[in-house]
Amino acid sequence: MPLLSTPSRAKRFFDRLAPAYDRINTRIYREAWRSRIRGEILGPRVLDVGVGTGFTTGHLETAVGIDLSLEMLHRARHRGQLVRADFLLAPFRDTTFDTVLFAGSFYYLGDPLAGMREAARLLRPGGRILLLSPATILLAPMVRVYSPEQYEAMMARAGIRMERYDRLNWAACFVRGSKT
Repeated sequence: MPLLSTPSRAKRFFDRLAPAYDRINTRIYREAWRSRIRGEILGPRVLDVGVGTGFTTGHLETAVGIDLSLEMLHRARHRGQLVRADFLLAPFRDTTFDTVLFAGSFYYLGDPLAGMREAARLLRPGGRILLLSPATILLAPMVRVYSPEQYEAMMARAGIRMERYDRLNWAACFVRGSKT
């Protein structure tokens, strides 16, 4: 089992990492990749899962950020709403969002299929899911790493059609899907 594969482990890890998060995160997920994911956002209602410090969606007034880590939320530079909660128990109504985005967070979910289904529940019909994730098994001791086929299968089981899977470099990928 990867080191950070349970919500409690991930929460403890990110509570400790919060003071240095932006400095470290800019080296892991490059600004060009975050710009790309921002360019794929559909509609004004955006849910940023694992919002952290608001690095990806902090500029969007209508974005909602959800995170388990109170320390991360304290540091969030976010103009929208911030919610401390477990995404798998997200306190939002069905079809609330145009886009659900996981910029470096999907692989921390304890149950990835349940996470994909929760994203589908929260998306309006035709809504978009965006993921920025690791793409190399070298990271598997720390986090879950999924192949394009695994993403496609999870999405299909959740009622989402995978539209793109792009390798960004040897270590990261971008995935886009739409709720069917």
